[in-house]
Amino acid sequence: MEKVEVRYQNIREMIERRAVESEKKPYIFFYGREITFGEFNRLVNRFANGLLKLGIKKGDVVYIYMTNSPEHLIATCAAVKIGAIACPINTLLKPFELEYELNDSMGKVIVLESQFIPVISGIKNELKYLKYIIELGETPSEGSISYSKIISEEKNELQEIPIEKNDHAFIFYTSGTTGKPKGAILTHWSTCYTLAGIRMALGPERGDEAEEDECALIFLPLFHVNAMMSMLSGIYRGFKIALLRKFSVREFGPTVERYKCTFFSAVPKVYKILLEAKDTVKKHDLSSLKFGVCGAAPMPAERIVEFEKEFGIEILEGYGLTEGTVASTLHRRGGKKKIGSIGPALPGQEVRIMDENGNFLGPNQVGEIVIRGDNVMVGYFGKEEETKKTLKDGWLHTGDIGYMDEEGFFYIVDRSKDMIIKGGENIYPKEVEDVLHQHPKVHDAAVIGVKHEIHGEEVKAFIVPKIGEKITEEEIIEFASKHLADYKVPRIVEFVIGLPTNPVGKVMKKELREGRGIITFSDLENVPEINLDFIFQAFPSRFNKEKAGRWNACLQYIVHGKNSGEWCIEIKDGEMNVKKGRCESPTCIIKTYDLVLMKLVTKELDGVTAINSGLIQIEGNESDLAILSEVMG
Repeated sequence: MEKVEVRYQNIREMIERRAVESEKKPYIFFYGREITFGEFNRLVNRFANGLLKLGIKKGDVVYIYMTNSPEHLIATCAAVKIGAIACPINTLLKPFELEYELNDSMGKVIVLESQFIPVISGIKNELKYLKYIIELGETPSEGSISYSKIISEEKNELQEIPIEKNDHAFIFYTSGTTGKPKGAILTHWSTCYTLAGIRMALGPERGDEAEEDECALIFLPLFHVNAMMSMLSGIYRGFKIALLRKFSVREFGPTVERYKCTFFSAVPKVYKILLEAKDTVKKHDLSSLKFGVCGAAPMPAERIVEFEKEFGIEILEGYGLTEGTVASTLHRRGGKKKIGSIGPALPGQEVRIMDENGNFLGPNQVGEIVIRGDNVMVGYFGKEEETKKTLKDGWLHTGDIGYMDEEGFFYIVDRSKDMIIKGGENIYPKEVEDVLHQHPKVHDAAVIGVKHEIHGEEVKAFIVPKIGEKITEEEIIEFASKHLADYKVPRIVEFVIGLPTNPVGKVMKKELREGRGIITFSDLENVPEINLDFIFQAFPSRFNKEKAGRWNACLQYIVHGKNSGEWCIEIKDGEMNVKKGRCESPTCIIKTYDLVLMKLVTKELDGVTAINSGLIQIEGNESDLAILSEVMG
């Protein structure tokens, strides 16, 4: 195991030492606003003093329920600096999900933006432990404490509060793909330790003096451990950060050019959109970009090769869990790369492959990926039994199945909890899904095991057909039989118009097993009569010419269902025109159902979820749809 040298014992020390060493150097750029390391520390201290006046003490949980902004990080670090535990909250949660997390971790105060007041107000009577609401907005609601008032009235100095390296710093809730979300507890030390390992893997070879020349572009949500640790990495290493509210095709190029960003971290979907929008993005000077980090899901090998060739940067794939403080394997900057691999172990961490009996396996043998190191979480908040199942004999059991090659590079095969055992044979759903995805009429597929009297489990496939295509169960079984061993072939096939997914696009297998979150073809029969033409003709009234700029596109909408039709939306020279019928030369074809369109209009469904689930299917330049959503008011 490659050893790491950790600069700081806790996060407070890290922030304060950086403020002294880099007092006047820029830390955060946010839409024209610039915050230096020294100013950031003072703002954090002011907010921390406000928390102390409310009686928040060491060990108390402070929720941060905000979109990306410097204020999000200020509130987070303020909590951590006084020994409280920061718990960033996913802004996409439904009210009942939010209620569960706030009651589960028993926090006393929530820091939020005004836009989320209605959500909290709707569940306030069900929240058992919450005492204070700190609101960021022009006019705080009745009963809320003003965020801005705390910042303007509190002092810059913060009293000494003893913080030990193993004190709890964060609770990050897992996505809950296999059950209810669990709050993973990370310490001050696990954070600093992980940041030290990442620095060794990604830091420039020129030495410490060059780190301040680095600039990270961050647009992933700060409620995810990835983005939060990326922000803190800027403090650990002293580099600049250009922060965006969210990923935006229109903002990517100008931001890189303006702030000379050298790297970014993204999920595979972002790389796909950037490739499709290359003509738009590459109008700007991207020469400062050196590399991109990719995680959360595997990226197709051909896309990595294409992106590196098109943009002239290297893509570094890695792997990690919230429970392991973000990352445990990562390709090295400027080092050997193996496309399809998640890279070797990060410095300071042991990553091994283990069989079901706890024995370590050799190269190219498939087993569970396990991790050991100071980066591993303390446990799940208030869930002793769940913690015992995940942390055994010092090893973090990831639940992911994979193998390691002779050179120490790791590869993921599937999730152990998703593995199907049929008649004593192990079947990995991902292998079956990969085959089903090759069928020309299949848009997406998910495979689970269902109970069977004789075999124990049988293979069941949920198929999302390409919209407009007709396909039968017999076709699926016949196709799978040509590419898979007989025992792996799905014998039960269910056709659906969308799969349940979490915010990062992963299919929720637990919901599939329980029959939840699935929209079936029978649901389309209950859709009322809708004036779709009225919906599309209203598009120009919401079109923002200034945001659109010189963007030209032609989007073809094809709607299926009881209320069907086709509409062409053309954007040219700052004008939008909508007509019923076909586009002559569409740059992007969007296919969906009337039921989905109705849910989008009533905001029961958001566009990202609809695309991830297969409810909206896109042909051509997907970035055009992303830009359209940005320029609509």
